[in-house]
Amino acid sequence: MTNKEKYRKFCEKEKNIPIFSKDWWLDSVCGVDGWDVVLVEKGGQIMASLPYMKTKKVIFEIITMPQLTQTMGVYIKYPSGQKYYKKLSWEQEMMESIILNLPKVDYFSQSFNRSITNWLPFYWNQFEQTTRYTYVIENISIDELEKNFETDARRRRRRKAYELGIEIIESEDIKTFYKLNTFTFARKNIEISYSFEFVKNLFEKCKENNAVKMYFAKYQDEVIAANFLVYDNNTVYYLMGGIDPTKKDLGAMDIIQFESIKFALESGRAFDFEGSMIESIEKYFRSFGAVQKPYFHITKTNSKLLKIRRLAKEILK
Repeated sequence: MTNKEKYRKFCEKEKNIPIFSKDWWLDSVCGVDGWDVVLVEKGGQIMASLPYMKTKKVIFEIITMPQLTQTMGVYIKYPSGQKYYKKLSWEQEMMESIILNLPKVDYFSQSFNRSITNWLPFYWNQFEQTTRYTYVIENISIDELEKNFETDARRRRRRKAYELGIEIIESEDIKTFYKLNTFTFARKNIEISYSFEFVKNLFEKCKENNAVKMYFAKYQDEVIAANFLVYDNNTVYYLMGGIDPTKKDLGAMDIIQFESIKFALESGRAFDFEGSMIESIEKYFRSFGAVQKPYFHITKTNSKLLKIRRLAKEILK
């Protein structure tokens, strides 16, 4: 069996693999032949994995993140009953083996799932790390969620939206969602980076795997906002959203997000806003009472030409 064939069986059995590292997710966002995986096996069992997308840009071969995929990185199975010292030793062994078996590329760039809190073996192998942040709500009641809202203004805004008659429904109308999603980019004069077909295919894959939900806000029989949630056994992720810019002050997105968080908490999952390093977006996510969680963006430049180019950019800053 190839590593990919082994990994597909591993994904079937290992329920805690995050959605962005599942084989079927990678088939959708990379193409069936557009990704591969490094495995660490002991006694015929997979103990660690790192899926990756390898592509070519100009003359350079790179490992990078697929579209609409927040995190990937190392997944490790831990022997039961490990003490902390042994746990770190195990992580080191697994990561060293993965690093040793990574394909040779000019540039490596991956964001690791927030569950990975130790990247030392990568540091010892000349990788670099940038800390990024996401915002997460977990292990609280709906009443506690309300209390954790940043201000009374957030609560009033939500109440106002309900009073205006805005209704939240679930829908599979991917065409309407994509139209609303494009408004997010148009408002910033940015061209959307993924096609309708890409999003439609991703939705269908997620639906096949019971891993998607879309909430729509209706106002006077018109859909004015929507979001696209994906989820695995442990977490609901806010993947995408969109709103009619002429109706953005009605509070529709606030109540969509509230219903989304309720769905996560009531199903025993965490809600992950998928973070943002953009100040205004970070403030919005934090206003729901979400807790800041760090995750690692790991890179390594192997190409001498890319190293020179990077050095020149640093000097010219």
